[in-house]
Amino acid sequence: MATNAVPQGPTDADQQASDLCRSSDLLVALVNTRASESGRVELLGDGAGLARWLTTNGLVDDGVSVTNGDALAAQELRAAFVSLFRSHCGCADAPVDEAEAYLRDIGLRYPLVSRISADGYTLVPAQTGVPGAFGALLAAATDLAARGAWSRLKICKNTSCYGGFFDKTRNSVGQYCSPACGSQMSMRAYRSRLRKSSSTEAVGTSPGH
Repeated sequence: MATNAVPQGPTDADQQASDLCRSSDLLVALVNTRASESGRVELLGDGAGLARWLTTNGLVDDGVSVTNGDALAAQELRAAFVSLFRSHCGCADAPVDEAEAYLRDIGLRYPLVSRISADGYTLVPAQTGVPGAFGALLAAATDLAARGAWSRLKICKNTSCYGGFFDKTRNSVGQYCSPACGSQMSMRAYRSRLRKSSSTEAVGTSPGH
């Protein structure tokens, strides 16, 4: 039986780390369903694709009805998260206001309820099926925000990657999802400087100078 619950509340250190990883891994997996120049393919292009992704991530049971309209809604939700994750990297052009307004609306559409126990509490979607799955994604975001880790979800600044990642650097200053992406961008910047330098030298040595 699939569960949409995202554990929260005070637990021991190991459980907290596990819950943090589940929440961050789920949202990183969502934003990385986008196609990219680096070879990622679109995974939420239709209802069948969304059904596979939701089932794989334990958000719905096999056989739950998933439509193409649901896939479009998932893409919109994903785009809102991407905008906020880009803002966490300092991207000034990210449409943050629109994304925040959209997520506020979605929060009303897919509400969460608090399930309290002796060990703490769990945010559980009030709905089941695809609406419950969308609610679980919102619960994951809420979980990370409550733990002070929300701003660590980012989009890689390598223009051919743009993959989502959880920044594990001490001061949350990471800009790339991997050392390879960082090296690739450094090499591009180096080559760009060389081209500019060569162009400047060519102008300086042209006839009439």
